[in-house]
Amino acid sequence: MPEPKPSNPVATIAPRAGPSLDDWNLLRSFIAVYETGTLTEAARRLGTTQPSVGRHVRELEASLGEALFVRLPGRLKPTEQAHALHGVVAAMRTSVVEAERLFADAREVLVGCVRVAASEVYATHVIAPILARLLVEQPELEIELSVSNHADNLLRRDADIAVRFFRPEQNDVIATHVGDTELGLFAHEDYLARHGEPDSFDVPAQAFVAGFDRESVPLGPLMKGTAPDRPIRFRLRTDAILARYAAVETGLGVGAYLVDVAAERPGLKRVLAGQFGQAQEVWLCAHPELRRSASMRFVWSHLEVALRARLHSTAAAQPIPTL
Repeated sequence: MPEPKPSNPVATIAPRAGPSLDDWNLLRSFIAVYETGTLTEAARRLGTTQPSVGRHVRELEASLGEALFVRLPGRLKPTEQAHALHGVVAAMRTSVVEAERLFADAREVLVGCVRVAASEVYATHVIAPILARLLVEQPELEIELSVSNHADNLLRRDADIAVRFFRPEQNDVIATHVGDTELGLFAHEDYLARHGEPDSFDVPAQAFVAGFDRESVPLGPLMKGTAPDRPIRFRLRTDAILARYAAVETGLGVGAYLVDVAAERPGLKRVLAGQFGQAQEVWLCAHPELRRSASMRFVWSHLEVALRARLHSTAAAQPIPTL
């Protein structure tokens, strides 16, 4: 009796091996170039040389088989692949920073004073709570919180560390982009219950809108569409942003908020989102002394981890209720 023939084996396709990204130095250099825009600035941030950073980027591109940057005069423009890669590996860098901080905490007690500068809103609603938790961990550390809506000069040591909404232009300042937020218009649900949803800037007289007093802020760049036919009527004007927030949150009218701050304020809903808004980059900056001061590095690391987590969670969360 003939032996049965073996059945035809099922054809299989071996999975193609992907690129190996086990060298953290390559990713570290990529993140620095992505966030600074130049090899020179990336090398300064990392405390290494420009050729080393350039070599790391080329090795990473060779491993991926795709270009990560387009070389333009004076800067490197990230490709779509670079944007996608950064979205994944930036979280790895945050984890490394947190691990470094934990080891630093275990081996040294920090003393001295670190001066941190932030805007009125961020100092009150964001930075002060972060620093309060930090001071519990380090009882010998002191913090001076400089609150101003004007930028402190870090090179003159007006502050050691600053949180800013623009990329610093001073070459010697250490800076990293920690995330993005947006400026938008918000109203309290009590106001909306009385007056309804505004559909334009031509609001009735009883719809009080918080504005500015002595300060002059151009509204043109904040308009997403056609500017109003006539000037917006501000029924309450004050340069104190927290006073404007208090007025809006009592149901007085409409006011401008950073969306990550508005998301934490009860009862606020975004309005006129299609007509008004502006993206805001958030940068953590420091004096070059950061490289030599354990206390400054400790505060920087805490702020970087907390701000990245905050802004990432805001971006990933469901949209703030919009009317």
